[in-house]
Amino acid sequence: MSGQVRTDAVTLKHIQTVRRAGRIYRYLRVPGQPRIKLPDVAPDDPAFLAAYVEGLRAAPKAVRAPSGTISAAIESAMRSAAYLELSAGYRAILRRHLEAIREQAEDAMMRHLRTDDIQADLVPLTPVQARDRMKAWRFLCGQSLGKTIRTDPSEGVRRPDAPKLKGHEPWTIDHIEAFRARWPIGTVARAAMELLYWTGARRSDAVMLGRGMVDKAGVLTFRQAKTGEEAYIPWTCALPDHAIEGEADRGMMHEAIIAISTGHMTFLATKQGTRSSNAIGNLISGAAEKSGFDRSAHGLRKSRAIWLAEHGASAHQIGAWTGHQSLAEITHYIKRADRRKAVMGTDPKRLAVNSENPAVKSTASS
Repeated sequence: MSGQVRTDAVTLKHIQTVRRAGRIYRYLRVPGQPRIKLPDVAPDDPAFLAAYVEGLRAAPKAVRAPSGTISAAIESAMRSAAYLELSAGYRAILRRHLEAIREQAEDAMMRHLRTDDIQADLVPLTPVQARDRMKAWRFLCGQSLGKTIRTDPSEGVRRPDAPKLKGHEPWTIDHIEAFRARWPIGTVARAAMELLYWTGARRSDAVMLGRGMVDKAGVLTFRQAKTGEEAYIPWTCALPDHAIEGEADRGMMHEAIIAISTGHMTFLATKQGTRSSNAIGNLISGAAEKSGFDRSAHGLRKSRAIWLAEHGASAHQIGAWTGHQSLAEITHYIKRADRRKAVMGTDPKRLAVNSENPAVKSTASS
């Protein structure tokens, strides 16, 4: 990211400082323009300042779109607090589609925008692209309402049908046991699986989890990158009634992450720093394949929600742990658990017999 460099006399804007192999490199990075390498001398050196000034002169000046145009509305929307408060990932989606809209709109006026215009814009796109483009249109119209438009033309647009894709399948107990048998304590794969399984966190959040998020009461709290909502994980505190049977899982999770600890602020970090979410996703799916089954990191999140539902957690309790906000989604896990219980007996002796009989164990991992 670009920042500022202060000399004795002035503050130089748009300077990106990079430290590599013990050396410092500086670049001029004006937003929207290619970065320019600056001389390897002190920022107050005449050669550095000359190159800096020349780079600024070479960068084309930003020209604001004419007032009332779709382009101007897009510029305003992307400067709004509503946009800046969104997660980085969601902003990137909106930015990509808003820029595409601006390129097509040229000098078209926002007040002339009609529902048919938006609908026509979606036609050449794939279902996934159309769904994201629709999000951009609705955000733009929502930010422009009461300013350049009186009614929202995006409200009458038929929502594109999302493609029916196979979701991430949850892991069964057999999958968990097979993974543990293949990957012992001390391997990164085991630590990653145990952390995601216990917390139910998305991989993008799991890579950021660390000891600093655990409060004095022993609860790990983090704000989800995707939704901005908080999730609460019983880390060292006493477990609630619906989670008491998970004490062994929690103990294994603690043992696994301690075994690979590098002293970094995040649990799954390498000696070089925090791992990426893609790295963890690839690690777990690859390790699962070597364990004899096909499952993903996100499937562990579903497994935690299902486990909580099967052990009597309410919708509120599941949502507090996993961070789910959709009651419909949480209810899906509860219904699944209720249906499973509906065909099971309650005799402890009979349940023990079943658990030892290979003929009734899940074959989902085969």
